[in-house]
Amino acid sequence: MRSTLKLIIGVAIPILLLTPLILIDKDDSSESVWEISGCTQNEIPTIECILISELAELSLDSEVKIVGISYYENIDAIVIGLEKNTYSDNEHLRNSMIGSILEIMPIVLNHSEELSGKKIVFIGSSTLLNAGDTCGIRKVFHTEIKYDEATQIDWINCANDIDREQLLTDNFESIWWDTRIKTD
Repeated sequence: MRSTLKLIIGVAIPILLLTPLILIDKDDSSESVWEISGCTQNEIPTIECILISELAELSLDSEVKIVGISYYENIDAIVIGLEKNTYSDNEHLRNSMIGSILEIMPIVLNHSEELSGKKIVFIGSSTLLNAGDTCGIRKVFHTEIKYDEATQIDWINCANDIDREQLLTDNFESIWWDTRIKTD
């Protein structure tokens, strides 16, 4: 029993230390977002904790969930994880991911002191059918933009743009879609 416990602790602790992603679970109303994310109100809040607090109040029209926020010093970027599990077709999924970014960006841009000179990265995931005909959550989307370039865009008016994919292509440095999502 003790050797099993030591093995579990020996594996779990390094995984927890190597995985700094702060997760948000808005479905559990018994705990505050601060408690769920590992942020405490007694310590100086990190940019991740601040954004979690602000974005938890946001109800995305696209029904995309914000599933994590993390700052990675080695790549000088804030990474925001998005997830959408139900969609009617690939175009709907792409438009939902892009729509959520358009809603999130004005809030992120309120943090110039913490984020100026850094990258803002969005990683989207969704349920996909795997080779063995089983469903699983997979990365379907990745894009990034430099904070300083993002401040030059009118995000409020962009939300009304009809061709959202072109809007993303015109303004973001790189865009990657899973090949199963890229086409209809």
